[in-house]
Amino acid sequence: MMPASTAKWDDLSIESPLNSSQLHQISLELELVTIAIAALTRIDRVEIEQIAQELQVVSTIADWLNEWPDRQISSSQQIDLAQIRSRISIVHHLAQKYQTVVRQNMNYWQQIVQFNRLPVESPALADYIDNFINIYQTRLDREIIHSTEELSQAALNLLIELLFYSSTNGHLRLWNALLHRSHSTSTPPKPT
Repeated sequence: MMPASTAKWDDLSIESPLNSSQLHQISLELELVTIAIAALTRIDRVEIEQIAQELQVVSTIADWLNEWPDRQISSSQQIDLAQIRSRISIVHHLAQKYQTVVRQNMNYWQQIVQFNRLPVESPALADYIDNFINIYQTRLDREIIHSTEELSQAALNLLIELLFYSSTNGHLRLWNALLHRSHSTSTPPKPT
């Protein structure tokens, strides 16, 4: 059943069915984006649940929501297209709601790059990166080992993506990026 308030739901269509491996990969990639927006804005499960209620998708993502952000994702969890669409809608809503915060942090990063400084020299970026790493280590498989440097770079790359996802058609940009990545590789995603 399509959520009544999610008018952009139809934009998130596919030409051919996705297999379980692709759905799992898309879910992990989407988790990274969700971690990034949560790390940047410090939103919690309550705020995500309120948005899910607004978008009328709570029942679709109830299992995911119950685990956010305190438990690791289960690799055996069943993932379907409706859940992914619902989570994309939530991420897009959050990115638009916090677009000013995303833009401010992008400006901080541009200043850091311009003056050849490290991202940790900006208090806002340092907090964002720390939050990202903490949530990442809680949510994703602890056997997937990434250095702090790799995770920091992933957080910064995702900040750029959030800027694109905060646009009016950001839900479609996110969907297309997720589909492209799922077709281009069959291995689990790494933070980019």
